[in-house]
Amino acid sequence: MPPKDESKPQKSLVEHARSIAALPGEKLDELKAFGAEKLDQTMAAFLNALPALRQAGYALREFEIELGLTPKIIAHFMPVAASDDDIAAAREALKSNKIGASMLSVLRRAGDVHRQVKVPGFECAHMEIDVGVIPAVRLRYRSADAP
Repeated sequence: MPPKDESKPQKSLVEHARSIAALPGEKLDELKAFGAEKLDQTMAAFLNALPALRQAGYALREFEIELGLTPKIIAHFMPVAASDDDIAAAREALKSNKIGASMLSVLRRAGDVHRQVKVPGFECAHMEIDVGVIPAVRLRYRSADAP
């Protein structure tokens, strides 16, 4: 690996954002088109994965779409009962859907954590997953007394 060129200072996040904002109109349009295409691809994979995810024990409650340079879908799932056979069948159904398979993997790991976290007076409200290039999941807990 070649040594870093210390003569060029690193851009700060603000400087990087300004350079993106200063892109010529056609480059910005190109980025927007790329983002729209990625969102379409991600949405198609997401929708195709839903039946298998439901079979594996994850019922979709709602979803959001976050628009930005890298758009993403934020899905909210509730865990429901599923057998080992159902989970195996869901894995098989998602073999050709990379996004769906990643979602199932992340949701399964979050489910393992969900079963370990016990906070008196709180219950898991839902599992929230960012469906994008790298899926991320959050467990949201709500007071058992909350309406």
